[in-house]
Amino acid sequence: MSKLPLRQPSVTALSRGLSILRCFDRPRAELTVSQIARRTGLSQPTAWRLCQTLVEDGFLVRTAQASLRVGAPALTLGFAAIQGLGFPEIALPYLRRIAEQTRATTTLSLRQGSEMVSIERCDGDVIAPNEPIGWRAPLFVLSSGLAVLARMSEPERRDALQVWTRAHPDTHARERIKEASTQLATAGYVRLEGMLQGEFAAVAVPLVQPAAIPAYWAISCGGVRAMWDADRFAAAGAALAAIVPLLEPALAALPPSAAG
Repeated sequence: MSKLPLRQPSVTALSRGLSILRCFDRPRAELTVSQIARRTGLSQPTAWRLCQTLVEDGFLVRTAQASLRVGAPALTLGFAAIQGLGFPEIALPYLRRIAEQTRATTTLSLRQGSEMVSIERCDGDVIAPNEPIGWRAPLFVLSSGLAVLARMSEPERRDALQVWTRAHPDTHARERIKEASTQLATAGYVRLEGMLQGEFAAVAVPLVQPAAIPAYWAISCGGVRAMWDADRFAAAGAALAAIVPLLEPALAALPPSAAG
């Protein structure tokens, strides 16, 4: 069987149609064509034509209030895509894509208590030693952990900080969290230089599975600090930030038992 090339010329109409479907990012969402046009940045006539096509094919349906919602074919595709899969399996193709784009080791990790645990990894040009799947490190020393802390609610963050500072009273944890929160708010990712005795650098984004007790995940990519300049940080961070809106809806749709 022949393989598709990694990069193909994009089909603009298809991309626009998919961007419309991604607007329906919460249960029972109903949107007007005007709202869809604003969310996607499309002109009103273009949004109307694309929505009309999606309605004719059943991927969108009209409501009694003259708005639109997702139709059965789109729901069936989404259910088929995640049925029987855990979140690491869903995320793995995206990790591979980021690793290919950035040539950096890309890791999916999960917060467990005061640590981040490596769950899945795709290696880049340089393989970080002694960091196999299952490797653990404290939240406050990794880009992935700081990304998670930046995304936490204030009470959760305060509790994590208290546990850390009791064991490490001389650290600059508060400053690190503040900087990470600013980076996440302004750039969409967290950047950390000088990890692991100053030898490694990485960028990371957090992903949250909403629940009574939320599950916090992160995707990071990085490598040897000497090989990373400002342009590489920015390109890797932008690539990670772009996949968050693709993966978080799937994470939210999974039952807790299927996420880990």
